[in-house]
Amino acid sequence: MKNKLKSIWSNLDRPEQFIWITLFVCVLPSILNLVGINFGVNYQTFDTARLNTLNYESQLNLIYQWLEGRFIHIILVSMAIAIAFLTVILAFVDYSIKRDITTPIVGVALLCAGLFDVFHILSSTQLLSITTELVDISSFTWLLSSGYHAFILIIGTGMFLIMRPVGKTINNDSNDRFVTYISIIFVLLTFLTINILLNLKRIPTSALTGKFYTHPIDGVPLLLYFIALVFVFPKFYQRYPSKFSLTLVLSVIPAIFTQLHMAFSSQIFDNHFMIAHFMKMITYIMPFCGLGLNYLETLRNEKLMVANLHQVIDERKKAEELVSGVLNSSTYAIITFESIRNNNGQIVDFKAILTNPVAENMLRGFYKLPYHGAIINRSLSEIFYSVKESGLVNEFIKVVEFDTLFESQHYSTNLQRWFYINAVKYRDGCVVVFDDITEIKRNEIELKESKNFVEKIADNTPTGILVVDIENLKPIYSNKELLQIIEINEEELFAADELIINAILNGEPQNLTEDYLSKLNVIAKGQIIENEHKYKTESGEWKWLYSKQVPFKTNLQGKTTQALCVIQDITERKISQAKILKSEEKYRNLFEQSKDMIFIINREGNIIDINQSAVNLLETELDKLKSSNLRSFFFTKSDWKNFLHQIIQRGNVIDMEITLVSSKGQRIYALITAAAQYDNEGRSIFFQGIIHDITALKRSEHERLVSQKLDATERVARTIAHEVRNPLTNVNLALEQLKLEINDKNDSYDFYFDIIQRNCKRINVLITQLLNSTRAEYLELKNKSVNELIDETLELAIDRIKLNEIKVEKDFMQADCEISIDEDKMKIALLNIIINAIEAMTPQKGLLTLKTYCHNGKAIIEIADNGSGIKPENISKLFEPFYTEKQNGSGLGLTSTQNIVLTHEGTIDVESHLGIGTRFILKFNHV
Repeated sequence: MKNKLKSIWSNLDRPEQFIWITLFVCVLPSILNLVGINFGVNYQTFDTARLNTLNYESQLNLIYQWLEGRFIHIILVSMAIAIAFLTVILAFVDYSIKRDITTPIVGVALLCAGLFDVFHILSSTQLLSITTELVDISSFTWLLSSGYHAFILIIGTGMFLIMRPVGKTINNDSNDRFVTYISIIFVLLTFLTINILLNLKRIPTSALTGKFYTHPIDGVPLLLYFIALVFVFPKFYQRYPSKFSLTLVLSVIPAIFTQLHMAFSSQIFDNHFMIAHFMKMITYIMPFCGLGLNYLETLRNEKLMVANLHQVIDERKKAEELVSGVLNSSTYAIITFESIRNNNGQIVDFKAILTNPVAENMLRGFYKLPYHGAIINRSLSEIFYSVKESGLVNEFIKVVEFDTLFESQHYSTNLQRWFYINAVKYRDGCVVVFDDITEIKRNEIELKESKNFVEKIADNTPTGILVVDIENLKPIYSNKELLQIIEINEEELFAADELIINAILNGEPQNLTEDYLSKLNVIAKGQIIENEHKYKTESGEWKWLYSKQVPFKTNLQGKTTQALCVIQDITERKISQAKILKSEEKYRNLFEQSKDMIFIINREGNIIDINQSAVNLLETELDKLKSSNLRSFFFTKSDWKNFLHQIIQRGNVIDMEITLVSSKGQRIYALITAAAQYDNEGRSIFFQGIIHDITALKRSEHERLVSQKLDATERVARTIAHEVRNPLTNVNLALEQLKLEINDKNDSYDFYFDIIQRNCKRINVLITQLLNSTRAEYLELKNKSVNELIDETLELAIDRIKLNEIKVEKDFMQADCEISIDEDKMKIALLNIIINAIEAMTPQKGLLTLKTYCHNGKAIIEIADNGSGIKPENISKLFEPFYTEKQNGSGLGLTSTQNIVLTHEGTIDVESHLGIGTRFILKFNHV
């Protein structure tokens, strides 16, 4: 709503000070209340008993005191009514001046609202009886008058928003009828409403006793005023802008304040009651002021119009003086002729009626006129000796009779001089403008000779030359060499369309591309374009052409209109270049198609060039790679320092084992071989080398070692189980027999028996766990969603998570995938990792992160914690049987986990940092 009101006020072209004055007047009574001024009149019940005890003057004073509030009430309402009547009168005056029908309609609406206020004041003072009930009807009639004020104004302005735009028209009768009919309708509607109210049998209650407000039904007019302020009046102002429509919008502000004060009035004639009626008067005053401003603006416009008319007259005088000055100061000879007609109305000659000094001097100098005095009133044939023989008289007659323009370069055989002549019709005659252009014609002849000389040079140059009109893409000039290059004759070239010219200059496909149109704009701005392209001759032969297009001719605005195109046949040179490029391409193919990453870097490690295999290896874009530093892909700084030290000291590095990290955080085990390249002074300028990915080999070797270790562990476990369980069985049997033979009820024996029996069970459980953790298990495989598998496993550890108040974050892939697993065994493997993570974290501070995603055909599960971490030297021992850092751990959990993962043809990796946490990465082939 705030934005709505802001947009409304931003669209009003309003004087800011007028708005601030309106707001100040509206809040001024409330400000005065705060400083202690009260506008209310103490309303007391009239005491008739006391009246009888007083003399006549005292009785009058008491009555006047009791009626003080009513007097002020009547004065305020009467002033508002009087302003409403004055407003409608001024509105019709404005209409008589501007013929804007919106003004009288809105004025009549205000008059009707004033009539309703008349009804309100008459009924509230009981001069007009509505009902016989002994109730205070002023609140009810106030509600009606306020509501009717808002209602009739909304109708009066809203009707113009629904209708097509109206206003000033030349059909005054139609406007008058429209204003008359609408005015009658509004007045009849007002009196009809008043008549209905006069016939009411019972007055509804409009005033209530409330804690904060006493006239809640006054919210109805308030709502109507809000609708008028937000939706109706601003749109009316935008369609029919004027000072009157602007003040109509602003009058809603005191109207709203009126309703607010009335709503908080506790009794008649109190502070808020009086302020409300004062605001009501302000509501009527503002449109009246708007009409006054309209009238002042009309007077101001009339004065401005009169001033403009005087200015136009002055400017016309100045223009006439200027024309006379131009005529006299013109460098051209100008003579105005009037037609001389015979009795049949035919033009037989012309008479000079106006001339300028240049014409006088030029004619006297050339013709040696025998007469003295001005040329004015002389005939055309008298001024020019051979004008009729030259045919100029007939041309001038055509100008007058047919209102045509004559413009020509005329050679006078008598004077042996060239003249430029221009004639246009003027009334029943013509204005002839002429000038001596003999020197210009001589320059043209010399220029033509010079042009022929340049053309001879151009025709004998071994380079093709073509001048093209940029706007129409048409040839203007071509030398012979160009015709031989493109194998086309001159007629065909000058008849060629835009597509052929485009092909000659740019070799583009058979359409005008946006690229070439932009090139034309570049040339038009004065820039140069060079390009090499292929061109197909009519014989079907392809040629390589070099073209250079430069600005050649510009117009008066400085824009290039013609381009000079220099074209050379570079086919032989291109063939030679192609052979060189083909040789280079072989080596480039070796560079690009190599499965190993090939790179060239400078001494700082910035990549100069790199092949496509690096994109796949480092999982990033080629453009980003070429703008990056190779050092950023080394996993450890020590590897980079060691590599840089060896290649600078020795000049090469052979099969150095390094660890890289891709842009997505994947570790890459690789061998790097590189050599330094030196300049003439023996300084290394760049390094080039090959990086061979051995990650798969490393992983295969690691999996083989793990498999061998598990096999060895399984054999040891079976041997231990066989060698330990047999004696253990004998110990258990002997223990049972010993219990039977010793019947002494001494508790000390039972204590030792329990120790022996408990440790035997412990040994048996450890042997069983060892066998299970290393034994190749039978799998019941089925497809399972990765995200569901994690959720279900996490549910098994939910009690531990809640007990330790561990926070869990999930980052699951959106498009879920499935893997083929033995669900129960895989849950055991994942649960072992999750439990270890929970136990490694501090309660209430732990964060368990579970992430799933797919990459290179693998479904990947990451389980990370923010626990204490694992020492680097202990990471390799994690999956060994009986290795544990827990006080009561068996050290077989992760061994069993690794066995399950490997049985599913998966991989498990561990990354850990002391004090930061540990991350397990499990990879499986997804279905």
